[in-house]
Amino acid sequence: MKDSGIEWIGDIPEDWVLKKVRYFLKETSEKNYPNEKVLSLYRDYGVIPKESRDDNHNVTSTNTSNYKLVEKGDLVINKMKAWQGSMGVSQYQGIISPAYFIFKVTDENLDLDYLHFALRNPAYIQEYKRISVGLRVGQWDLNKQKFKNLLYPFPTVRKQNQIVNTLNKEIKKIELIIKESNQSIIELKKYKQSLITEAVTKGLNPYVEMKDSGTDWIGNIPNHWNVKKMKFVTSINDTKRDFIKGDIYIGLENVLGFEGKVDNYGKLAGNSKERYFERGNILYSKLRPYLAKAFIADTTGSCSGEFIVFDYFKGNKRYLLYWLISQLFTDFINATSYGAKMPRSSWDYIKETNIPRPPLSEENEIVSYLDNNVSQINKVIQDKTKVIEELETYKKSLIYEYVTGKKDV
Repeated sequence: MKDSGIEWIGDIPEDWVLKKVRYFLKETSEKNYPNEKVLSLYRDYGVIPKESRDDNHNVTSTNTSNYKLVEKGDLVINKMKAWQGSMGVSQYQGIISPAYFIFKVTDENLDLDYLHFALRNPAYIQEYKRISVGLRVGQWDLNKQKFKNLLYPFPTVRKQNQIVNTLNKEIKKIELIIKESNQSIIELKKYKQSLITEAVTKGLNPYVEMKDSGTDWIGNIPNHWNVKKMKFVTSINDTKRDFIKGDIYIGLENVLGFEGKVDNYGKLAGNSKERYFERGNILYSKLRPYLAKAFIADTTGSCSGEFIVFDYFKGNKRYLLYWLISQLFTDFINATSYGAKMPRSSWDYIKETNIPRPPLSEENEIVSYLDNNVSQINKVIQDKTKVIEELETYKKSLIYEYVTGKKDV
């Protein structure tokens, strides 16, 4: 081993060499290829056809003649997200947003797959961040000239091939476990939702006699239950108060969808008049109801005007919370909301909707049953999420160790 002279790399094998980016990459910017397929750059997947995934909501321009040509083997960099590792060597030919940097590899002694790993080496992320400039996070542009002066360690082509083969095998195993774990989490969340919806519409006794609720979208309910309009069992508070900078503020981004709880508490950026809530109130987001964002406040604070603040419920408040985040209620409110891009509902509409009402003692049993079972399901989901996070960390450490020579094939 020898000292690489690069602080974030440390020692490298004696026979490895250091190369500046400018000596193995050359920028290109060819345009006027509107008939080529549109590509997307993902931090996790690299460069892939945009049509291959349905989670890219960036709108493709109606006129793509200004898009840049990407040939197989070209390096693509999202200049605004390079500091997050958003770059990769393309396996496809196509076109991509003119906001991206495109480089051709000019050194024949570089394995393109190895280069893909080397440039995305987690050890360089902080350096990409250091040489990016801008006014705020999310708008930091990679300084192209400083990038061209970065040094990377490279072994022989033969060793590069060996490292690529080893990494591909190891990463394939890791990603298979991650994929299976993610699918398991999806199934667990579906099961949790079915459990909640079943309990708040059918109760806990599978043998109970049923009757028509009189509401098409609710269906049958136990014979001894009632159906009430929301306005007869709840009341809301929509007044405002003066708050000062630093006071608790809840926006939609602070609440977890379908979970019935807050992810984190925000704070007001300045003095202002805001809608307020008190400890024990239930907050429900009428904006984008398909996200099912609701929670019971455990403190007093201010909130976005997009929340409906329930200050009273004739029954167990947690039963109302489970009703609000149930898939049944969520699907119905979402289907009847207005606005294409930012759908929303309203209290004037929601107050006229029906809610199934069991006797209070049974309502308490349902809440206790759901609290216990949902907690157990959430624990399993939490454990699986932790496994995925640890595997992602392990994958990054593998890449780092192999492309810096710390680990031999």
